[in-house]
Amino acid sequence: MIGAITGLLYVMSLVVGVWVLVKLARNNPVLLKNKSDRALFWTISATEAVVLVQAIVGFVMMFTSDRDIHRLTFGAYLIGLLLLLPIGTWWSLGDRSRGGTAVLLVAVVTLAAMVLRLSQIWAGYA
Repeated sequence: MIGAITGLLYVMSLVVGVWVLVKLARNNPVLLKNKSDRALFWTISATEAVVLVQAIVGFVMMFTSDRDIHRLTFGAYLIGLLLLLPIGTWWSLGDRSRGGTAVLLVAVVTLAAMVLRLSQIWAGYA
């Protein structure tokens, strides 16, 4: 995969993860009526846009490369990454308790873990 996109996803997931962790520690739900939560939402949206770019690049590279990777697993990870943040954000906005914020934190941490695994699959460690 492209190292710059992967690195950017690590940084963005770290920023969003720390932001959500602070909200979780303060027992604040994610509410779009707050200015800081709208900024968090736009940061999550930007992260999802980078995930979309990675998915497009990943599918193109998967079909044009002669690398020996497990294509089904690689494609499943790319699709899973696309679904992860929207589902976590939707859940967090729907559940106004501390648990909803925790679900968003789990989604962001899972995003970083899946990006790491995607890089490992691309390197041939499937």
